[in-house]
Amino acid sequence: MPAVRFVRGLVGGVGATLLALGPAQAGDAWQKPAFSAATDDAAQWTPAAPVEHMVPFYGIDWSLGLRGAYINDSQTGERFKALVLPSVTLSHTGSLLSYHATGDAELSKTGDGQINVDQARLSAGTALAFDPNNTLESNASVSMSQEDPHSPDVASNVAETPLEISGSADSTYTRKLGRFNVSLSGNVGHDLYGPTTLTDGTTVSNDAQDNTHFGGGLRLGFQLTPVLEPFVKADVTRTRYDIAPPAPGTKLDGNLYSLMSGISAKWDTRLTASASAGVGLEHFDSPGLADVQATLYDANLTYKPDDTLTLTGDFSTSIGAPGPSGSGTAAVSYQATANATYLVNDWLDWRGSAGWHDTSYAGTSNTDTGYTLGVGADYLLSKHAKLTADYTYQRYEVTPSPPGDTHSVMLGVTFQK
Repeated sequence: MPAVRFVRGLVGGVGATLLALGPAQAGDAWQKPAFSAATDDAAQWTPAAPVEHMVPFYGIDWSLGLRGAYINDSQTGERFKALVLPSVTLSHTGSLLSYHATGDAELSKTGDGQINVDQARLSAGTALAFDPNNTLESNASVSMSQEDPHSPDVASNVAETPLEISGSADSTYTRKLGRFNVSLSGNVGHDLYGPTTLTDGTTVSNDAQDNTHFGGGLRLGFQLTPVLEPFVKADVTRTRYDIAPPAPGTKLDGNLYSLMSGISAKWDTRLTASASAGVGLEHFDSPGLADVQATLYDANLTYKPDDTLTLTGDFSTSIGAPGPSGSGTAAVSYQATANATYLVNDWLDWRGSAGWHDTSYAGTSNTDTGYTLGVGADYLLSKHAKLTADYTYQRYEVTPSPPGDTHSVMLGVTFQK
């Protein structure tokens, strides 16, 4: 009988070893439970998540979009535009370290043959989990953009808008202390603006808008339930301009203070929401410039009841620099967006969107208000190609110009990995 038990044990051990080696070669890690004297066979082997070093070092995704657009504007008339939209992303998701790096651009060609780099951006980010209670997230980006001279907020005598170059970096450290979640953040950035070219061939310098900004913030949340977390948040940002603008003739250096409180909620992967309100104050160094104060709102919602429907919404307030198309000492902007995506089947999905904004410029009576409505669809031709179609309506009113509206129809194809 001892010999029989020995043979049975040997056969069982060899069989279990072969079962363990097979899945491992397919890319899964297997973990054996604690030894049991009563049973010791293959049924005791259970699958486990791969350990960090077994996860691929990076994954790559890319896409190339080609679009043709017809635009009819009540003020500037009809025009055609061709667009090229390349994008590539490297990413890695691990239990301890995750990162991503993305490069994307938007290039356009108008009916008059002018080629423009509407936007080009490089961005990267990391998420490091020291342990379940300590995390560090960091992001950095460099972008170059140039606004369409036919945009509603661009004056009619502008032939070429300024080239805008921005760079920024930020980090947030979060620590859990019992039911409390404490986050410390810091950020730094620099904005550069090229000259504006007018229709008569002259240029206007925007050097007075070049600025450096840096700051930090503190967020304190309390995990009231596994779903609800009330929180308070305080931020301060320091902005320094390179030179003073012709009007008001003094540099717009100053500090932006904000204090907000609210509540966030998360019901597994189906619903996440957050809402907060507070006050923001822009205080300028120059005693001749009046402070700019505004009530701040911030809210967002993501609802995904199943794999076919996704609803998102966002409402936010910001106080910032007026920019080359603005005026006054600061811009106070309220923005709201809503998006819906419905997956009809494996080949077709529908999209809908809506947006609203209202911007006022401190020290002036100028405003920039408007709303947009859009619908679109994607049709999958194959695993690596899909057709896209979009229609967008925009209504705008930018003082002192009269109000207007724009109809846009865009068709194209996207090639993807």
